Amino acid sequence: MSKPNQLRVGVIMTYINLALGSLIPMFYTPVILRLLGQSEYGLLGLAQSITGYLSLLSFGLGSTIIRYLSIYRADNDKDGEERVMGLFIAIYSCVSVLVLIGGWILSCYVEPIFHKGLTGAELDKIKILIRIMSFNMAISFPISVFGSVIVAHERYIYRQAINIFSTVAAPVANLVALYLGYASVGMTLAGTLMQVVMLPLYAVYCVKQLGLHPKFRKMPGRLITEILGFSLYVFLGSIVDMLFWATDKVILGMEASTAAIAVYNIGVTFNSMFTNLSTAVSGVLQPKVTIMVKQNAPKSELSAVFIRVGRLQYALISLALSGFVVFGQAFLRKWAGNNYSDSYWIALVTLIPLTIPLIQNTGISIVMAQNKHKFRSLTYLAIAIVNVISTYLLVPYLGGFGAALCSGVSYIIGQGIIMNIYYYRVTGIDILLFWKNIFEMSAVPVAMLVVGLAVARYIDFGRSWGVLFAGIIVYTLLFSVGSYFVTFNAYEKDVVSGALKKVLRRAR
Repeated sequence: MSKPNQLRVGVIMTYINLALGSLIPMFYTPVILRLLGQSEYGLLGLAQSITGYLSLLSFGLGSTIIRYLSIYRADNDKDGEERVMGLFIAIYSCVSVLVLIGGWILSCYVEPIFHKGLTGAELDKIKILIRIMSFNMAISFPISVFGSVIVAHERYIYRQAINIFSTVAAPVANLVALYLGYASVGMTLAGTLMQVVMLPLYAVYCVKQLGLHPKFRKMPGRLITEILGFSLYVFLGSIVDMLFWATDKVILGMEASTAAIAVYNIGVTFNSMFTNLSTAVSGVLQPKVTIMVKQNAPKSELSAVFIRVGRLQYALISLALSGFVVFGQAFLRKWAGNNYSDSYWIALVTLIPLTIPLIQNTGISIVMAQNKHKFRSLTYLAIAIVNVISTYLLVPYLGGFGAALCSGVSYIIGQGIIMNIYYYRVTGIDILLFWKNIFEMSAVPVAMLVVGLAVARYIDFGRSWGVLFAGIIVYTLLFSVGSYFVTFNAYEKDVVSGALKKVLRRAR
């Protein structure tokens, strides 16, 4: 299949995966909450956050793989690609060993750290969870190399087919473990089994279909130094992500309880859903952006890509965010239960600021391709440290809401203000034109939000699932029609009408 078709079908399959990843938890999460209970659900989230710190041992090499593979591929240097594959497999094998050691050490020190917020039984169980999750992560590192090769070769159809398989199979495996009575430990083991299945699916494709065999010859010292230098600031970005999201749960575990973690975890669950919605398009553009930068594409072309993708992302994010404001409380009452009502406010104070980077994440690909991500990483690190300190001070008084509020304010300062100035002055992106486009597109979201909140005062959408879904469907249809006729430009209308025509042709 040609590259344009790979890209188009890959994007469609990404959205199918995104839809599955959003719909499955609607039915899956309430079952987990019922079978696990609030405390063990919070314990599972805490173990995931603690183990997440071990991902830092990859030193930011994840994004680096795609960059260098794309560079060698652009030069038609197959030998260079294969040597890069071999290098990263060797590095990640060492990282996997470090992860196993680090996981064991972390599990041995949970008691002195979390004795205030966790019971004795919870401390015993979290040790087991951390050790299993560490093994899971150790397996995932070699898999990521082969996955990056597939992305760098723009074979999006196969990659997304595997992602769809994983999206469906993982919750099925988890539910089987839960119904067999193995609780959080069974879920964690099921996740490990999925990783074992994924490795040959990626590795065999790279060898058989792409014809690439990793070579373990000695790499030039200059290239290794360059890779490590590039990865340093990606690594700092990974630290920032951990400080923003994982540390919040760790502090809640230290100062509050597993129940508080559970409420917070439900609130920030929507962050990953919104992030997936945003990156469904921009995620497949990293190899293309890298090649554009390497070929010295003018800044006007990079700005055009940034704005075009940002508009599409905003159309989706504004629908989802405004809809969540209107229907979110009713949805959480029906979905998770009354014990999670505070999750609505936690979600809002993180989702609203998060909208800014979600509609600008093409800028991250551009900055990384230009090797100008040093400033971004250092800025985020400084703000993340302030976020951790302020969270630690606020959690004893405001609990999970305080943690979310600190993260939200930090995102506004770092990604909303500082990075926009950087994109404009250093990267060369026409950020003023970008925001002009976003403000012009905001008429429909604002109007729908006002009308939706007014209607919600007279209709109890939480009365039944039927009423709730009817409200969401009507809201989505009105929003979509309004956006199409009021704010969409010719390109966006063509994208929508083209997709609809294909669907109708296949339905006949």
